[in-house]
Amino acid sequence: MNTQEKQILRTFSDKHILVIGDFMLDRYLDGSCNRLAPEGSVPILDIKSEMTCLGGSANVAANLQQLGAQVTYITYLGQDEAAKAAIAKLHEKGIPSLCLHFTESDPTLTKTRLLKDGQLLYRMDVGNRMNPSESIQEGFLKDFEKAYANCDALFISDYDKGAITSAVINGLAQLREKEHKTLVVDAKNYSKYKHLAPDIIKPNYKEALQITGEQAMEDRIRQASNWSNTLAKNTQAKTILVTLDQDGVVVSRRKLTSFHYVSPRVDVNNVSGAGDTFLSAYLLAHLSGASDYEASRIACTAAAVAIQKPTTASCTLAELRYALIPTDTKVLDNMEDLKCLSETLRHEKKIVFTNGCFDIFHSGHAHYLRQARALGDLLVVGVNTDASVSRLKGPHRPVNILSDRIEVLRGLACVDYIVPFGNQENDTPEMIIKALQPAIFVKGEDYKNKALPERELLESLGAKVELLPYIPHQSTTKIIARVQHDDNTVLKKIS
Repeated sequence: MNTQEKQILRTFSDKHILVIGDFMLDRYLDGSCNRLAPEGSVPILDIKSEMTCLGGSANVAANLQQLGAQVTYITYLGQDEAAKAAIAKLHEKGIPSLCLHFTESDPTLTKTRLLKDGQLLYRMDVGNRMNPSESIQEGFLKDFEKAYANCDALFISDYDKGAITSAVINGLAQLREKEHKTLVVDAKNYSKYKHLAPDIIKPNYKEALQITGEQAMEDRIRQASNWSNTLAKNTQAKTILVTLDQDGVVVSRRKLTSFHYVSPRVDVNNVSGAGDTFLSAYLLAHLSGASDYEASRIACTAAAVAIQKPTTASCTLAELRYALIPTDTKVLDNMEDLKCLSETLRHEKKIVFTNGCFDIFHSGHAHYLRQARALGDLLVVGVNTDASVSRLKGPHRPVNILSDRIEVLRGLACVDYIVPFGNQENDTPEMIIKALQPAIFVKGEDYKNKALPERELLESLGAKVELLPYIPHQSTTKIIARVQHDDNTVLKKIS
């Protein structure tokens, strides 16, 4: 993650987004099937797990909230058990400002997906459209007008299920005449928003075909890249994001050259709600001063995080920061990146941390690090800087400079991340431990009878201390002695 991206993500929390649109509740029932029902000779699905998630415009609100924005959410629910579950999930996501309006007779829109061992079999829908009375619509419009005055952007999530009426659109047109706010529209039908000239829209490939009137082509990327003027003319939108699933996104503006951003390749578990994650992240990046290219990278990265989850899901700010950290070098050179790693992974993976100088790397080091990695799921290695090694070991050390020592550690499969540390005030890895909060802290067995300066901190974090045996006669000091004094000590072979 570069400096510009860090600055963009830091300002997400300053943005206040108003979300309005169709609420949906997503339910997932997953089980196994290995028998038939005697009464009808149909397969029996034995349910093993059940999960309820926010869908539709609620997933947008959840994504924006999880990415750090301030969110006001206005929608319609029914008066049923599904509405109770919906309200509980909205509170669980921590959305601070909820303006919920309840229709008299319509059920809360609910989509139930039946899965067999993770594979989708059927989807069952309850409710098709909300039909609020005039008095309930008036309450919706009052909340909308009040919230519009305090937001930085309006996000309309219109699945054509009744929440966004002509009265809402007419009211919005009047509000925009008085005060322009960034308008983002994600809709089944973009034509009804044309006179509002949205700032950002996100048609998928199929929807873009309908807007342009063209037929599908094999080369979707090239085709979408030529749509800039047509899409702008037919929608009056300023920025148009044509999403192409695994092929990424084509970003276009009127009379400007379109560009294609390639999505990162990841394992896809569930694409439901991926577009919500993408557009939520794009909007916040756009409001935070990102270029179209920077916003596309951030948005595609966020969507890639979401689709790796098994159900309709959002991407948290910590997950996004972690996903933007380059993984090719293994080196984390600041505590912010390390904290992102910890917040994202420590609840699911057992993080192991150890530290040292690793000056002249030898087989004892390799054996030690392999043992450390075997204690958990992820190994982070702290490495003393050159100045720190000199303070600890004397003016003639290190033999190898930091970049060379890091290069050796990078080549080890057992090492997941490397963090340089040490300064004039403190040569212990306390700052790393505070940011990382490891499950296990590893040192050599020579600390068995020594005081660990980090022990109090480790105990306060609940980290377990493991002391691993060193290989006899294997040390940087002994290797230096052999070279300098022609020492004939035979180094013990690791079995």
